[in-house]
Amino acid sequence: MNYPTQARLIEIIKQQIPKNQSLTQELCFLLGLSGDAIYRRIRCQTAFSLDEAALICRHFDIPLEALNDLLGNKVSFSYQPSGPDSTSFKGYLEHFLKQIKGISSFQKRHIYYAAEDIPVFHHFAFPKLSDFKFFYWRKTILNHTDLQKQKFEIGSHDNSFLDISMKASLAYSEIETTEVWTDETIGSTIKQIRFYHDAGLFATRQDAQDVVEELMQLILNVQRQCELGYKIRHDGVVTSTPYTFFMSDLMIGNNCVLVQTNDIRSTFIGFNTFNSMSTRNLMFNDQNERWMKNLISKSTQISRTAEKIRNQFFQAMTDRVEALRKQVSG
Repeated sequence: MNYPTQARLIEIIKQQIPKNQSLTQELCFLLGLSGDAIYRRIRCQTAFSLDEAALICRHFDIPLEALNDLLGNKVSFSYQPSGPDSTSFKGYLEHFLKQIKGISSFQKRHIYYAAEDIPVFHHFAFPKLSDFKFFYWRKTILNHTDLQKQKFEIGSHDNSFLDISMKASLAYSEIETTEVWTDETIGSTIKQIRFYHDAGLFATRQDAQDVVEELMQLILNVQRQCELGYKIRHDGVVTSTPYTFFMSDLMIGNNCVLVQTNDIRSTFIGFNTFNSMSTRNLMFNDQNERWMKNLISKSTQISRTAEKIRNQFFQAMTDRVEALRKQVSG
């Protein structure tokens, strides 16, 4: 028998799982079938049942439309919702960590990040700034009821959020990355801090000053990574992971990420301030890759080159953070 759709599904799964994992063992455990039964399905001698195919797609996060390359105008996206409580937000962060660790598990992995806002992985390396971001997202964006009468106070919230985010930061430091920033990439974080300061939502002046200080350290850390061309871990260790940085004069519009792992690509698109949705649709990823390459071709690389332009770019950002520091210290 010939099952071309099943063969396509097996091909997608093989591309997705790390080489040190056994596809046969994974499917035996998932479907509760013998090794012989799984071998017949992998060789397309026996068809998956509809329930088996659905279970496989759920387990490996594969949309059914990925099995038909002809559906170019039909795109399925996946996302992890976060509801109005701490438990669901923690689930969102755990899902986020699972995704980034999954990417880092592949031998070949590269992230292309067009950054309308500072990539969250940079925030995650700084606990006080991360603490502020988590509070801002939960109180102001998700409208968590238990936070509506609270002000932001460093260290007064769920420490498990920081544990998860630090692990995500570490995983990101192991993945080769190309980032594209504009002179407005820092803008949203500055606006968030200024809004909380102006609205009296910091518990103390010191809390605001500490958050701004870590934002300054973040910018200086990114600048240092650009000088070296390698990523720096949250503990200051310089890694062997290549880091390429482009400065763009074009408006990016939204956070857009193209991930390449071995022979498979995924696109992540930002929405609702901090969330993202992803797809492996082949035609969509083709179009996104063309857009990303075009953006990069019209941008200026300032990592390990163009020292004068690099210093001017980061000086402009540190000047904005310094102005914010004076405001919250006033």
